[in-house]
Amino acid sequence: MSLIPVLVKREFTSRVKGPAYIITTILGVVVFIALSFLPPLMERISQSLLPAEIELVVFEQPGEPSILPYLQQAGDEREGFSVYADPDLSESDAYRMVLEQGLSGLLLVDGPLYTLVTPDASNIMVNDEVENILNLAVSRRNAVRLGLSDEDMASLFRPVDLRVREISPLGEDGEELDSAAHTQSMVLAYFLLFMIYMALIMYGNMVASGVAEEKSSRIMEVMVSTVRPVELMLGKIIGVGSLGLLQYFIWIGTGLVMNSMGRAGAIAALLGSSGQLSSIPLDIVMWFGLYFILGYFFYASIFAAAGALVSRVEEVSQVVSIIMMLIIVGFFAAYISFLNPNSTLAVVTSLVPFTAPMVMFARIVLGSPGLIEVIASVLIMLVSVFLGAWFSGKIYSIGILLYGKRPTLRQVIRLVRN
Repeated sequence: MSLIPVLVKREFTSRVKGPAYIITTILGVVVFIALSFLPPLMERISQSLLPAEIELVVFEQPGEPSILPYLQQAGDEREGFSVYADPDLSESDAYRMVLEQGLSGLLLVDGPLYTLVTPDASNIMVNDEVENILNLAVSRRNAVRLGLSDEDMASLFRPVDLRVREISPLGEDGEELDSAAHTQSMVLAYFLLFMIYMALIMYGNMVASGVAEEKSSRIMEVMVSTVRPVELMLGKIIGVGSLGLLQYFIWIGTGLVMNSMGRAGAIAALLGSSGQLSSIPLDIVMWFGLYFILGYFFYASIFAAAGALVSRVEEVSQVVSIIMMLIIVGFFAAYISFLNPNSTLAVVTSLVPFTAPMVMFARIVLGSPGLIEVIASVLIMLVSVFLGAWFSGKIYSIGILLYGKRPTLRQVIRLVRN
């Protein structure tokens, strides 16, 4: 009779009450809630970061047409912006005035050169706002010099309304790209991608450390007398994986609840925002779960084999560092694919089992990969999971009873072949 269910239960119950697991579960719930609240929260945060008042002292060098009237005109259109100028003030007196009265800064004008001298140069919001108003004032001064009217200026600087439409394979008009929705999809993809990245590292290390801990305490020798090594490895992988599945279902439930609230618009009203909460599409959640599970089982077997090759828990980090580098490469490849989800790099890495869980998921959220590519990626991952489990099972069967000096890769391959 197989003892895998008993081993799964042991691994699950011994870890489900751990503080690390509880904290990551809560953090995942918070992430899903934050993703739903993101649009109204970003709107409120951006408004709170804008400076309420900007007060500048303007000091101009003689000999150039004054920018002051145009600054005042531009400031009249921006609430809270005001400028002061006194021809009798020297530059040092002007700056002293800024310090004594707590003004935003001193604007030095020397021909085409403009310098903002401010007590807080790290306030990017103030710097950008002053630059925008200054650009508007300079444009209006140049318009007067060139004899252009306000209508001419409006026509000259009117932004182009570029609409992007994707060509349909059937030759029909494709769906138009919504830039705001695409930005939200990028934020969603990044957070969910980061959750896959953290889950692979956290659960993989949990598997490797568990194997090394049992091996160093000699419990492994007792267990292999009644359980086959492959069953022992599968029990540990499935037991730890069930923790991830439990987290996944908790996160899915949170996402579904927030979707319902987003459609109702009740919580957005509580935030004082007129916009609706963003909804997390159910198909994205399902793809997230699929690649979450495939990526975990692929990497967990490798982590289990790595943990079986060391004799002490302290040596686990040295062995798994190469595996973690592969996960990091997958994360960065997925992040780069944000710029072009259908690039050659994105397509290739979405079919490589070490990087596919993150890259293909990012492509599905942000782009429109072909159905053949998606099916091929899933099939490659499934085959890789079984092959990886088989190969890792061989290493695991040998490594759990090896003590002393850690075997080299060549020795491990020779033992597996024998």
